[in-house]
Order: sequence, then structure tokens, then C-alpha cells
Amino acid sequence: MSYSKKMLEALSEGNLIAAEEQFDMALLHDLPEEKYQLAAYLFELGFLDESEKLYLDLLTKEPEEDSIKISLAEIAIENGETAQASDWLSQIDSTSDVYVQSLLTQADLYQQLEIPEVSEQKLSEAKAILPEEPIIDAALAELYFSIEDYSRAITFYERLYQTDLSDVPLTINPAERLGVSLSRSGNFEEAITYLEEAVAEQKTSENQFQLALTYYQLEEIERTIELLQGIKESDEDFMQAYYPLAQVLVDEGRYAESEEVVIAGIDKNPYDINLYHLASLISYQLGDVVQSKNYLNQAIALEEDSDFSKLKLAELLLKEESFDEVIELIGQLDNQGQGYAQWYLAQAYNGIEEFDNAAKAYDSAQAELTEEADFSRDYGLFLREEGKINDAKRWLNHYLEMIPDDIEVAELLQMMDGD
Repeated sequence: MSYSKKMLEALSEGNLIAAEEQFDMALLHDLPEEKYQLAAYLFELGFLDESEKLYLDLLTKEPEEDSIKISLAEIAIENGETAQASDWLSQIDSTSDVYVQSLLTQADLYQQLEIPEVSEQKLSEAKAILPEEPIIDAALAELYFSIEDYSRAITFYERLYQTDLSDVPLTINPAERLGVSLSRSGNFEEAITYLEEAVAEQKTSENQFQLALTYYQLEEIERTIELLQGIKESDEDFMQAYYPLAQVLVDEGRYAESEEVVIAGIDKNPYDINLYHLASLISYQLGDVVQSKNYLNQAIALEEDSDFSKLKLAELLLKEESFDEVIELIGQLDNQGQGYAQWYLAQAYNGIEEFDNAAKAYDSAQAELTEEADFSRDYGLFLREEGKINDAKRWLNHYLEMIPDDIEVAELLQMMDGD
């Protein structure tokens, strides 16, 4: 038995000391083909240092073997050693039998460096050499998918979908990727066909989730809920499902069910701020104001920049007419001058009849919130109470441009015009 096989046996038994001893012997005594196999297997297992030692040893005996340089480059990429990876790949010229493979590896490298345009150049060069190679189509599709260029991604996923891939070692499902790309492009009906096919072929939490999101866009709410609940029940560690499931249930007015979902989500991921915000809303709808505040205070405690959660709490306190608490809370914000902060402050000052301070806060908020319909209505009504009729009419007319079917405000403006 070769030392390579003895090492792998020791690894399978969890005996790392024996595995290390057998590795050293394999490095010294095993045949080149055995070292190749061991290096590739160790790379897959994540033993990058040992894999690198084997490849470097092989390279000393076969310095012109470019495939070894590609393997060493892949190890360097995994280790984040991008300069070393680039150096290995630069040693492979266009006459090499593995030049196309080196181009694919270079494309991976430049994607890691977040230079997708260079990745595209490398893949396009590879495709010019091997125009019918599915691996290259897959790499181009994945590149465009990663940069959200879905129209071009669809082109290559369609090619893959129409190709016999039985002998091609792909790690993606073309039907699933095609469905997701179509969905994100707004082609929801067409996307459903491919996503349903992917789910039927091999059901995963991810493809069911993408299918649920697409059904939601088509307003097929019960199917959306069915899929998301199925994910939650079969894979409770799939964190992405909790928030949208709870939100859809809230939208349907099913607050008790949504509360169960959001509590389970927080239990699984106690650092998801969005879950706390939604839990607060649900508790408020269920009449538990204390618990609603508690969820927001938990969110504030978790966040480094807690302004957003504090504004959520300020909004709740306004509903409860806790105006002094709102004023105190706004004073704790890192950015007190932001539009919503000033609007909430204005409402609080108005609530305690400090009208001059309210006017100043409304004025500070207006530039940022001009296109916020509720602000325009609120500010217009405040100005009317202050006797600034022309300014009030301007803001209320602006509000009606955004919400033309508000009969109450339209009638109020008619009355103001008649005064």
C-alpha cells in the first residue's frame, strides 16, 4: 500500500499525527501519479499547505508541466495570495495545452480581486479558442450573474440548458440559475417554469426560496406562504426564509402566525435587526405596546449605528403620544439633522404645544422629505393651524399631486380656497 493511501486511511480514522507521518513518507517515496492524486484530494479536503508541498515537489521533477502551475495558482487564490497566483499563471503561454484552463483560473483570480471586466476578457479569449465548451459558457454565465447583468447571464444559461451536460462537471443547475435570472429581470411567468423544473429535479432550500420569491411577485400569496413554510419546517437553519414568511403573513393580517415565525427567526439568528423591527410591528398590531418597545430596544442594543432603530422607536412613541420621550430619543441620534428625525421631532414639539420649535423642525425636515406624501400632508395641516394659509395650500396641493384620491384633503383645500 502506498504512503498516500496510508495517509488517507489515517485521516479517515481521525489520526492526524499518523496522517502527518504518512504524508512525509509519501512526499519522499511515492510515485508521481500517486502524489498527483493525493495533492488533488488534499486540495478538495482543504489541506492546502500539504497539497502545495506535493505540487512543488512534482514541479521540481517536471518544471515544464503547466498543469502543476495552475494547481499552485488555485491554492494561492484560496489562500488569498493573489500576487503569487498571478505569477504562476503568467508562466503559462498561449501555446500550452492547458492555456484555456489557465485563462479560466485567471478569470477566477480577477473576480476575487473584484475586477470583473478583466475576468470577462479572459473568459472571452477562452471562448474564442473553444467556442462550444460548456464550462466556459458556465463561467461567463456566473460572471454576469454575479455582477447582476442578467440579460447576458440568461443568454449563456439558456445555452447550458439546451446542452447535454451529462458528462460536464458543473456545480450549478442551469434551470435554477436561468429561472432566478429571469425572475430578477422581471420575467416572472417564464421564470416559474424553470424554477419549478429545478425544484422537481432536486429540491433544495435555495431553489424553493427563489421560487417563493417569484410567486410573491406574481401575487400568488398562498403558494408563496406554502413554499416558505415548507423551507422553515424542513431546514430551520435556512435563515433567509424567516423574514419574508413573517412579512407576507403580516401583509395578510395573520399576526399570530407571523409572531410565531419571527420569534423562531430571532431564536435562530439573534443578530438580525430586521427581525426585531418586524417583531415590534407585530407586537404593536397584537396590542402589546410594551413588547413592541422591547424589541426595538433590543435592536438598538445590538447595532453600532442604531439611528434607524431609534427612529423606529420614535415612530412608535409618537403613536403613543409619548412626546417627551421622542424629544429625548431624537437627541441621542448620531445624525439628528436627518429628515425623518426632524419630522418626528416636529410632531413631538407640536404635541406638547411648543409650536416655534415644531416650526423649526418642520423647516429642517422639508428639503429632504419634499416627496414624502405623509410629510407634505402633516406639514400642510400644521401650517394651516399656524395661520400660514398660502404655505399650507402649497404643501397640501403638493400632497394631492402624490395622493390624488384623498377626498378629505381635497375638500379641506376647497374650503380654504373659499375662505
